[in-house]
Amino acid sequence: MRPFIKRVLYRAIRCSVFSFLLTVPPFTTADDAASFCFNDWPPYAMMAGGDARGVTVEIVRRAAGLIGRETRFVEREWSECLRLVEDGELDAVLDAARRDAYLQGPTSFNSYTDTFWVGTRGNINRYDQLKGGKIALVEGYNYADSLLEHIESLQARIVRGADDPTNIRDLASGEIDAAVADLASTFAFTREHNLPVHPILPPFSVDRLYVSFNRQKAELQREFDRAFARLIEEGVVDEIYVKHIGTPYSSFSAAQ
Repeated sequence: MRPFIKRVLYRAIRCSVFSFLLTVPPFTTADDAASFCFNDWPPYAMMAGGDARGVTVEIVRRAAGLIGRETRFVEREWSECLRLVEDGELDAVLDAARRDAYLQGPTSFNSYTDTFWVGTRGNINRYDQLKGGKIALVEGYNYADSLLEHIESLQARIVRGADDPTNIRDLASGEIDAAVADLASTFAFTREHNLPVHPILPPFSVDRLYVSFNRQKAELQREFDRAFARLIEEGVVDEIYVKHIGTPYSSFSAAQ
């Protein structure tokens, strides 16, 4: 075959192959997976050995399996998670209270107890003993008006920390007088690190939490919500709670 003809055929074949590749759908990649952001919050969501673990993470993975989707998890500070999801860089944030800027519910499988934690050295076990003190909340958390009004009635000063563990460490070191943090997860954290703090019981209030999606992800939110409801109905959520916490979710939800 003459060199000229060879060159023409080579160019024709190369163009045909390139055109074919443009028409073939790409393989599914991590970028095509449903993406979730979380703040370190054992036993619900945390990184362990380079992988996301915990109650909420496992429930989301099981739900994704029901609807045929892959998942990708990213750990960030709470306020950064909210920004990434609101801006559309990620699809949803885990374990969030209701916010108008996001899509969530109606299905919830987790809650946050607004519990006042205090240091053991001060012999504090009543709210009135916190009058005029310094009370830590988490930056970016959506607290009920009743809680904020209660703190105001104590004439206490509010300071904001990055997350519950940061505030609890500050409490243990004496930098603040109290921290509002979840009951179950903070018990686990204080036991693990042997911190000299204890809760004022019962908790002040309980807020339901949701997997909260970017507002442009309405269909994705509906798919996951239906899957969450099915996992609760079939007892899978109870099994996951028993695995991680030792108590079924139904015992928590019945008390709310």
